Amino acid sequence: MTLWAASGRNMYEHLIFYDHECPFCHKQVRNIIEMDVNKRFVFAPLGGETAQEILIGPHHWMNKANSIVLVEYYASTDRRFWVRAKAILRIFWLNGNGWGVIGWLSFLPSQMGDIVYRYIAEHRHQYKLQMPKDPGPKERFLP
Repeated sequence: MTLWAASGRNMYEHLIFYDHECPFCHKQVRNIIEMDVNKRFVFAPLGGETAQEILIGPHHWMNKANSIVLVEYYASTDRRFWVRAKAILRIFWLNGNGWGVIGWLSFLPSQMGDIVYRYIAEHRHQYKLQMPKDPGPKERFLP
């Protein structure tokens, strides 16, 4: 039995892996939770148990990608994987609720977006953010 089925959390469609040791990343997870009124997304740390179960085979490199990783339809056999800027834009697209206007950019080539994404990712630890005491609703997080 898979981790998400065992936990009863398979009501969410999409899974977002993030750097759980990064205050900036935690802030972005909180922003996604606030924007996700339809509760389409669940979260797990890169390198955690869920990542070890899902990011395997040709997707194993994503465990160490130093990037956000989006897995569309993570509980199905028809998973789609996205990293960096494309992942962020797909999150907007999948969220809908007006955010899809930004998300339509996910259908364009991602080279420029990835340049901006990599710059922010390389400098994210320079932002003076505190690690949140409460990362968010526990039912939204997988191990």
